[in-house]
Amino acid sequence: MSNIDNITNKIQAEAEEKIAAINADKEVKLQAIRSEIIDQANLEKNKILSSAKSKADNIFSRISENAEIRIRDQRLRERQKLIDRVFDLALDRLNSISDEEFIGQVSKALESIGSDELVIRLEKSRLEAVKNSNLKVKVDQENFVENGFVLIKEKMAYNFKYDDILNDSRNEIGPELIKFLLK
Repeated sequence: MSNIDNITNKIQAEAEEKIAAINADKEVKLQAIRSEIIDQANLEKNKILSSAKSKADNIFSRISENAEIRIRDQRLRERQKLIDRVFDLALDRLNSISDEEFIGQVSKALESIGSDELVIRLEKSRLEAVKNSNLKVKVDQENFVENGFVLIKEKMAYNFKYDDILNDSRNEIGPELIKFLLK
């Protein structure tokens, strides 16, 4: 072989070594770039998944809270209906007491107030029964009430109307009534 062939072979071997080194370096760099791209893609994927999970959790939480509120409101409405029904039944029962029981209630009220100068307003249907009783009270024959009675002394009115008495005690009795009815 000639010198030129030796030099050419030597240059070619060096070139092949450099090409091999460049190819090896290229593979290392490509692998690093691929790894970096995959890592970035995974980070972005995790961000998207985390964001979606957070949004889903928030939506689920709001839907659950709204459902709980609707259920609570429905329970409250049903309890209120129940209380209203019981109070309506109580009012009906009070309105349907006998004239003797009614006169007994008026008599007790007169005793508790303790005055002889009282005027009574009552239901029109009870007018004759009270007139025929021996109660020491003047009967207002022009103004009537829907239920119960009102005793008036000068400018003071003592209210014994059944619906007003029931409404006044509604806040106190309502919760106890619900406890009793739900046993």
